[in-house]
Formats: sequence, C-alpha cells, structure tokens
Amino acid sequence: MHAISYDPMHDEFLVSQPFSQAILVFRGAASGEEAPIRMIQGPLTRLEDPDKVDIDPVHNEIIVPDDNKILVFPRTANGNVAPLRVIEGPDTMLGADAAAVDPINNVIFASGSEGRRENGNAFVLVFNRTDNGNVKPRSVIRGPRTGLNGTFGIRTYPPKGWILVANSGPNYSFAYDPSFVGVWHYSDNGNVPPRWTIGGPFQRLKQPRGIDVDEKNKTILISDKRLNAVLTYSFPEIF
Repeated sequence: MHAISYDPMHDEFLVSQPFSQAILVFRGAASGEEAPIRMIQGPLTRLEDPDKVDIDPVHNEIIVPDDNKILVFPRTANGNVAPLRVIEGPDTMLGADAAAVDPINNVIFASGSEGRRENGNAFVLVFNRTDNGNVKPRSVIRGPRTGLNGTFGIRTYPPKGWILVANSGPNYSFAYDPSFVGVWHYSDNGNVPPRWTIGGPFQRLKQPRGIDVDEKNKTILISDKRLNAVLTYSFPEIF
C-alpha cells in the first residue's frame, strides 16, 4: 500500500491496495489481524491501479485517482460497486498519481503527468468536486517555473487555500536530490513557481511521498521513501 486516509467524522481509515485492485476501510480502533469493515473491489468499480485514496467525510464520498481517471464512490460503498462519478477523457489531461479533495471549497486537486513520467511533464490540475466525464480542469499549474517534474503526493489546507505537492523526481525508483515539497495557492494558474518550498538541492528530502498538515502544532509531516522516515517541519507561515 502507498496511501492511507483517515476520516475523523466517522472514525474510519481507508487504505488503497493496488495489487488486489481494492480500497479497504477499517474502523479507527482496528488492531492486529483485523478484517476491513468494507471493501470496494470488482469489475464494476473500474479500479485498475488504485495507488492513492482520499476521503470527503462532509459529502460522504471516497476519491480515488487511477491514472487516466478519478473515481468517486459513496463512502459506505461495499463490494463490487460502480462509481458515482468518473472524471475521464482527453480534455481532463489526466493521468493522476495523487488527488486531494477540499469539501469546503468544493474542489478536487490532482497531481500527475501527461504521458510517461520520465518526460517531466508534471502538473497540478484543479477540478470542481462534482465534475463528471470529459471535463477540462478549472486551472492547471505546469511549466518550468513550477519545478515540477515528477509528483507523488498532494494535500490541501482549505482554511487558507494552500496546495502542498510532493515532487519526488522523474523516476519512481531512484532518489532525486533536488526533490521538494512545494506550496501553491488555489488562485495560482499556469507556469508559476511555488510560494514556498521545503527541500531542494543538497537538502534532507530524497524521495518525498506522503504529506499531512498538523494545524494544532503548525507543522508539516512528510514521508520519504528513500530515507525510510517521516520528517516534521515547523511551518507557521501557511497557518
């Protein structure tokens, strides 16, 4: 598994499982060898390689980026269930390696790249939360000034409208010394540099993957595959 998402309103956590093409839901207090309370799996789901997952507890929906599409399921879906909505088609510009939903401002952010990751054609796409079908993104953050050349994780901070993106480089398998986590604003569009960055050349990060925001302590948590570690940074500027 490459992702976990916690639902504080219902005390459940979700795990994406690409090998079995499934989304697993566990109770918040799960411990030991405990079966999931629900599982989304089967041909109707259209799950192919669900590497990441996010939860919208406000609208009771699960968001799954799956390469050239974003699948949206009911939160309580169980078994071989068709998605409620699918963002898919040439106008969407997907593929997506990660997605994050903001249920307050009703938007979905996707990070990824068109074509092969090695081309370095990475971006952040912004969709309306209720978009369905072959829809164009509301805005696109992409270009040499962004520094994006291979994304892997994305997180939002809705109270201030920030997007945090992990740029781990053009190859999933190797460390990338200039890797960083960049912060953009919801209003950013086009070839724009991040407002702030964590990491960069000769810094600690080597392969950042997951990101989370700790509002109480005004910190950012970043998991790094190459370091096999979770790093915590003080970042009061974004709060």
